[in-house]
Amino acid sequence: MTAKKSASTDDLDPAKFRPHGRVNFIKDGDLLICEAMGPFNKELLLAIAEAEREMIQQMQVHERWADIVVIKHNAMASPEALEEFTGYLCSLGRQNLNATVTAMVIDDSVEGAAIMTSRLIDAYMDAGVNLTVFKSLNDAKVFVKLHL
Repeated sequence: MTAKKSASTDDLDPAKFRPHGRVNFIKDGDLLICEAMGPFNKELLLAIAEAEREMIQQMQVHERWADIVVIKHNAMASPEALEEFTGYLCSLGRQNLNATVTAMVIDDSVEGAAIMTSRLIDAYMDAGVNLTVFKSLNDAKVFVKLHL
């Protein structure tokens, strides 16, 4: 069986309510890039857990691996989505599935960046995940490579 190099929340069939937003997961060696386009609702967070599962399992072959979340277009998320996201991050931690190093890219041009950046940082902190935020993907890649 060939390992997948990408997955998307769009690939899933929701049970009730269609997720708002989209997250595409791209595996590049020891780097998992999560391209997230909001706004985000709770249903999207439920879809993320399913779509990302296989990608994270593939990343476990690396002794150390990095996760870069790139927020595009819109960063807004409902309180329920943020709560679900924090729970998801906690669940990954309990299963020892977190990346060695995690970075986020959120440019000032992203709608809601000023409001949501601190809330997203809080979600990672509440889950015990160290997160470093950047304005550009190149800066984030340099950072994670230095820390792997």
